[in-house]
Amino acid sequence: MFTHPFTESLKCRAASVLITLSVVAVNGGLLMFYGGTAAVPAFVDSIVSVGLLVAAGYAAWFALVSIHIWQVKIMLMLFVQCISLGVSYAALSLADMADTAFFLKSLPLRILFGLLCWTILLQWYRFKQKADEVRAEAAEAEERRSRQPAPELVQEAQEIIDRITVKDGSRIHIIRLEELLCLQSSGDYVTLFTPAGQYIKEQTMKYFETHLPAVFVRIHRSAIVNTNHILRVELFGKENYQVKLKNGISLRASIAGYKLLKERLAL
Repeated sequence: MFTHPFTESLKCRAASVLITLSVVAVNGGLLMFYGGTAAVPAFVDSIVSVGLLVAAGYAAWFALVSIHIWQVKIMLMLFVQCISLGVSYAALSLADMADTAFFLKSLPLRILFGLLCWTILLQWYRFKQKADEVRAEAAEAEERRSRQPAPELVQEAQEIIDRITVKDGSRIHIIRLEELLCLQSSGDYVTLFTPAGQYIKEQTMKYFETHLPAVFVRIHRSAIVNTNHILRVELFGKENYQVKLKNGISLRASIAGYKLLKERLAL
């Protein structure tokens, strides 16, 4: 579903590596000065602990897309923290560097440091998702403004199609609109979803938005849905909407798209 913010650009990758090394250094320093342990065991411990947190934090970005209940997020955070502590102790034992007394003594520090890192990371993820949504909404609003038809094109825009033809090699498929479930943009192409399968058409979403009947609503810059096939609309979190079709397909709806859908359905 999504590009991870850690790896979406060279600058982000470099920043992620730098922050990880800084966290390793801070955690290792705390372990050294907190219990007076030697530098090598402290930093080996820190590398293992922080490495596990980074791996879990990386995976959390994809998990949080579908998790919108804060209690579940807290349980996930505590579970990962426990796993991290257990694996860290096991790794130190295998390296013959485990000091059980020191490990138990430093548990409050480890737990506090881990939870602090998790809290900062989850809050940053939340901020990043909101910022991405705001940018997407602004881009969609700008695109909608640019799609306003000029007076001389109004007549053309009112020409409603009743079928879509798709050429597939030597075959031509004729898709009747009542069979069309939804459309999704794929670069310069549009993917048409029907009960019989998917078809790719070299056409723009703008064209379909202005030439399909009113039962088709553009709920996102990359999705148009046939309202006759909607099963339900779900709200996840504060402003995250998902349109569920009768055949099980789920489509994301933007705030503007959700408002337009409500207007069309007279809700």
